[in-house]
Amino acid sequence: MAEESVGPGIVEWYGGGDRPGHRCGYCKSTDSNVSDGMWAHNLTVQDYQDLIDRGWRRSGQYCYKPKMDTTCCPHYTIKQDALNFKMSKSHKKIIKQFNKFLIHGKKKGEHDMPEGEESVKGGGADPGSKEETSVDHNSPKEDKSMEAEQIKKTPKPGLGADPTKPKCKKAKDLRREKKLAKQTEKRQTETQADNTEQSKQQKSQEKTLEDLLREPEQTENCAHKLEIRLVRSEPASEEFTRSFTPAHNVYHSYQMIIHKDPPNKPSVAQYTRFLCDSPLEEEYREGGPPMGYGSFHQHYLLDGQIIAVGVIDILPSCVSSVYLYYDPDYDFLSLGTYSALREIAFVRELNKKAPDLKYYYMGYYIHSCPKMRYKGQYYPSFLLCPEVFSWHPIEECSPKLDKNRYSRFADPDKEDEGGRVDLDSVMIFT
Repeated sequence: MAEESVGPGIVEWYGGGDRPGHRCGYCKSTDSNVSDGMWAHNLTVQDYQDLIDRGWRRSGQYCYKPKMDTTCCPHYTIKQDALNFKMSKSHKKIIKQFNKFLIHGKKKGEHDMPEGEESVKGGGADPGSKEETSVDHNSPKEDKSMEAEQIKKTPKPGLGADPTKPKCKKAKDLRREKKLAKQTEKRQTETQADNTEQSKQQKSQEKTLEDLLREPEQTENCAHKLEIRLVRSEPASEEFTRSFTPAHNVYHSYQMIIHKDPPNKPSVAQYTRFLCDSPLEEEYREGGPPMGYGSFHQHYLLDGQIIAVGVIDILPSCVSSVYLYYDPDYDFLSLGTYSALREIAFVRELNKKAPDLKYYYMGYYIHSCPKMRYKGQYYPSFLLCPEVFSWHPIEECSPKLDKNRYSRFADPDKEDEGGRVDLDSVMIFT
């Protein structure tokens, strides 16, 4: 599709980066959350890409940037390299548990009992097992008779070879056994080497993220069907409008049960303002993703019913996660982690059509808040330096953040290369 012309970005500066601040949802301080803000009336997707690469973030049409050296809980922008993503054991386990539910209808912790299997009470062994108890079938009289006969057979000293000991072997037999032992040892060494090589090959052929996620699709007669449907939220597509009410109902339940909101807070108006309104222009480019750039909702439908919604922005270099909410009845599916893995796979899929789109942005990483450190568990990930806006591996940043909540990650002599702005290109309305 040909590249469309887009208008200029229009924002209204609010400021606000001075103390006293606002209430912090992480440390619960009443006035130490300090940030700058602006209302975005209109932004191109490149405008917003540039903003998040300098520490900004949007909530609806409101864009904000924490004052990192002042605020109580510094928010570090985090991005994940989706093309080189390495699954952890925990990630694999969550996908397998999700697949088990889809294929067999089994929830976490439930196990199938093999047909005809019964538990053995009293700790007795299975009658057909190798642990079957041996039984002595001889009578006492027979025992004494056998014992006497054994005594008669025992030779007296000096009356020949002891029949209870093995016969002496000839020299050639010993040489033959030694040779066979060497050949056996050689074969075992070769077998071990082959096994090591096979193990290496198996590791190189381990299932990918996409392989694991596709398992239910390749299985017949699944207990449940999962469908992930991408709908454009701004401007609202027909599918978005049609599914608005059931999507909001899930949001209402999520906010009340998970976040303990009062019933009147997650209203339709608040939901629209927070997760549906967006300043991003719909945009299509040559060599871009087929659905174009802009703001979308990803609906997770289980047997045709919405159970979760991922709110995302598709930008020139990344998929940016805005929010995820789900039906609390399906909390056992670990939908937060599962949806993140799905969104990483989505980036990899889009990259096939749009080579510049490589990263998955998860919002802010807050090292001072333990419950927010999970975002660093998607390897490899990078944190944005709050002073020169360069990217650094999170494993290099963590030791610095263990010592200080606020830290510069870049070398002392590095400068902010993107900080120089041609003011003649900026129009200011008063």
